[in-house]
Amino acid sequence: MRRSTSFRCAVALVAVLFSGAVAVQPAAADTVGQQEQQVKDVVAEIDRMQQKVDQYNEDYLAALNDQAAVEAQIAQSQQQIAVQQASLAVLQGQLANVAVEQFMGGGGGALGPLFDDPAQLDDTLQREHLATVAVDAGSVSTDDYETLLSDLDTAQKQLVKKQQEAIDLAARAAASKAKAEQAASDLQARLVQEKNKLGDLIQQEQDRQAAAAQAKYEQEQAAARAAAAAQAAANTPKSSGNSSGSNSGSGSSSSGSSSSGNSSSGNSSSNSGSSDSNSSSGSGSSAGSSSSSDSSSSDSGGGNPPPVSGRAQVAVAAAASQLGVPYRFAQSSPGVAFDCSGLTAYAWGQAGVGIPHQSSAQYASTPHVPKDQAQPGDLIFYYSPISHVGIYVGGGSMIHAPNTGSVVSYTAVHWDKVVGVSRPG
Repeated sequence: MRRSTSFRCAVALVAVLFSGAVAVQPAAADTVGQQEQQVKDVVAEIDRMQQKVDQYNEDYLAALNDQAAVEAQIAQSQQQIAVQQASLAVLQGQLANVAVEQFMGGGGGALGPLFDDPAQLDDTLQREHLATVAVDAGSVSTDDYETLLSDLDTAQKQLVKKQQEAIDLAARAAASKAKAEQAASDLQARLVQEKNKLGDLIQQEQDRQAAAAQAKYEQEQAAARAAAAAQAAANTPKSSGNSSGSNSGSGSSSSGSSSSGNSSSGNSSSNSGSSDSNSSSGSGSSAGSSSSSDSSSSDSGGGNPPPVSGRAQVAVAAAASQLGVPYRFAQSSPGVAFDCSGLTAYAWGQAGVGIPHQSSAQYASTPHVPKDQAQPGDLIFYYSPISHVGIYVGGGSMIHAPNTGSVVSYTAVHWDKVVGVSRPG
């Protein structure tokens, strides 16, 4: 009886232990799944934080560009006002001479305020007396004098308005810079915190996402080429009936023709497979040297893009010459520091093509190209609104100036985040 009771207790204990062991396995699996999701969430959050930094950088550069444009307008307005004031001084000198002559001749009753301090005169009163003297002397029309004064008054008011606009833009630039610096500091602190917890998992997830995006891009390219080839085949005229008739006259010839047809079909299939194989191996170096016919056949609705400029390789080489140069907010100083659009502006500037130092302005001012037709030298733009840019080098890679704490470097293109491609030159 005791033995039976002991046996039942032992069985119960084993059952409890076994059930506990079984229960641990799903918990471990859940922990792995949770960690994977945590890493994905962290990568997404880091990406959002980086976009915020980039956007503040864009706002800062836009304010600086606008301020420079307004300051140029101010300088032009000041020159215009100086010319108008000189013209008015000449006219007033002429009128003063006329006034003196009238005074010497006894006609000084109408001179009134002309000889008083102009700062103490009412503008309307002074204008009225100058016009009166001018008309009396017959040396200038009232319309001429009124127009000159009116134009000068308008120009001075516009100058004051532009000067205030320049002040506002300077304040906007300073605010954007402060926000960018704070956002970059927050990003760096978050990166340190998460890397201490997750180690290399963050970089591994970023690499995995880049590889997945590249594979999808290559599949889309292969599908586009296959569709273009099928369309071209469908549009190719059939061989003439006379040709088939002469072939059928000889059995051996007919057989040869049939064999040749099968061979052609096989080659076509083989070539198609080769094309797919080449596509999936990269848009590697072959991407940079694909022919113009391949490029135009894979048009994804963007029309015929401009041809690749002979300057493109110069721009790529210029960007590559800056590898390792630190990233710095709003900079474009070779050998010293760059931000993303500063690097691309420098690279194409070395090729003799001027583009703005701001990524969204670069996209707006250069011809657009479908993503599946990107060639070395093209500019690759990220996010909406656009806030990051790099220069494509082929093979699914680009050179860019990433962010604070990093340096100019090669990186895989995240095609899923690309919102546009353009072709300077």
